[in-house]
Amino acid sequence: MTALGDGLTTLRRTPRYHWAGLLVACVVGLVLANVHWVGLVAGGALVGLVATTLRRALLAGLCFGVLALVTWGVILLWHGTLGGVLGTELFAGLGAAIALAGPVLGSLVRGVV
Repeated sequence: MTALGDGLTTLRRTPRYHWAGLLVACVVGLVLANVHWVGLVAGGALVGLVATTLRRALLAGLCFGVLALVTWGVILLWHGTLGGVLGTELFAGLGAAIALAGPVLGSLVRGVV
């Protein structure tokens, strides 16, 4: 195996490293998602790489999407614009769907690596 493969195996099998890697992946993914919506896919890929199986990667991607959606809601609430965004109905729903589907799509990278 390569050095990257050995590192990922250690990261996936050691609980302390696994949780630290998952935390770092979530933070980096949220920062990237603040810059561009493709950051949601990248965040899903990062949490998917940390997962031990493809099924857990898909679940981690979905959980990352929920975290991103909740973070977006809190930011909108903080700025007092949550009501206005929710008033757009379909557009807010589209944003929520992208926030949930993008990370799941990105987490499919676990099936390749």
